[in-house]
Parts: sequence; C-alpha cells; structure tokens
Amino acid sequence: MNVLIAEDDYRLVMIHSEYVHACSGFHLLGYALNGQELFKRLDEEEQVDLLLLDLYFPDIERAKLLQDVRRNYPDLDILIISASDDMAILQKAKRSGVFAFLQKPVDAALFKQTLNDYAAQQTLFNRSYATFYNEDAARVLGGSLSLKPVSTLHSDLPSGIDAITLQRVNDLLQQFEEGLTIEKTCEELGVSRTTARRYLEHLVRESTVYTQLSYGEIGRPERRYQLKHH
Repeated sequence: MNVLIAEDDYRLVMIHSEYVHACSGFHLLGYALNGQELFKRLDEEEQVDLLLLDLYFPDIERAKLLQDVRRNYPDLDILIISASDDMAILQKAKRSGVFAFLQKPVDAALFKQTLNDYAAQQTLFNRSYATFYNEDAARVLGGSLSLKPVSTLHSDLPSGIDAITLQRVNDLLQQFEEGLTIEKTCEELGVSRTTARRYLEHLVRESTVYTQLSYGEIGRPERRYQLKHH
C-alpha cells in the first residue's frame, strides 16, 4: 500500500517515515511540506492509497485543506495526524470519511497499530466475495455494535468467541465444501491467524467441524477444516 506524508515539520516527516518503513506491506512514496506541494504530488503520483495528513500548513486554511483533498481525490484514504483538539475538526474528519485521527505526538506502537488496522480493513474490502455482515459494518464505520463488549452479544459463548464472527466462519465453511485452511480463512474474512484458529478450533470442539491433513504443492501438510454433514 502506497503512503504519502503531508506534514510541514520536517523533523516529524522523518519520524513518521521511519514508522511507515517499519510497517510491513506499506511503501512510502514521499512527502509534502506545504499545501501546494501536496496537491502537486497527488496529481503526479499514479497511486496513493493512504495520505498521512497534518491539518496545518501556512499556505492553506485547515478546513479548506481537508475539504479540497476529499473533493478532488474521493477515493483517497486519509489518516489525520494533528495536534488539534478541536471537537469541530474531529466531527469534520468523520463526515469527510477519514480513516483515523491521531493526535500528536504519536508513539510508534500506536502508529503501527493504526496502519495494521488500515491494512486489515483493506483485506476485508479485497476478499473474494462482495458481501458483508453487521460486524464488518461496525468495524469499518463504527456505531453501537462496535462499542458493545463481546459478552453482551452472545452470553453463552466462551470468552473470545462472539456470535457474529462465528456465524461468518460457519457461512464460509458452507461456501467452501472442500474445507478451509487457517490461511484461507484469514484471507476471506480479513482476520488474524490467531482469530481464525480460535474460531475454527471452537467449531471442532463443538463437533460441527472435523479436520484432516492435506499436502500442498511443496508437500508440507496443512490442517483443513470441513463441516460435518449429518
């Protein structure tokens, strides 16, 4: 995923550049130090996936900056990194479809987690079937579902298992009659290996899924999960 940094403080440009380089799957295209340079880079670059956007530049008013970026580049994803604590700006960011808002200074761990969240969202959008569930909408758009503890969604499930994700895994198993590997589950649902394994093994314990070993092209065995047909 291609990243462009828009930041008027060169010292922060260097820090955030290091953060981007440390995140797997991200490629830094460059940076812009003012509004004029930013729009020039956006016009010239073939594919910018994610813009790391500071809101203050001496040559353009901050509300107009975000408005112009969104109007001229509607498919561009934006991560705001700003020292602003103005609630009106936060609301404007939400209405402009900003992916996330990080207040300066941003530590490396939070920066990395935010980019990992963005990567997971892109995996969700790029999976092979174009349908989604309430949980997906909550993850992407927020809302009340995303604020509820897992335990309130389905109280009789074990810790770490929620009903919505479990249903998604079940639906996926029904779609793939030949069974699923952990890797394929991750790819289709946009979840981590740990999450995929937890839900698949839960279904094994519930005796609704069985496993068998299959061998890939290089002869390495992999565990495949299939629904039991009664």
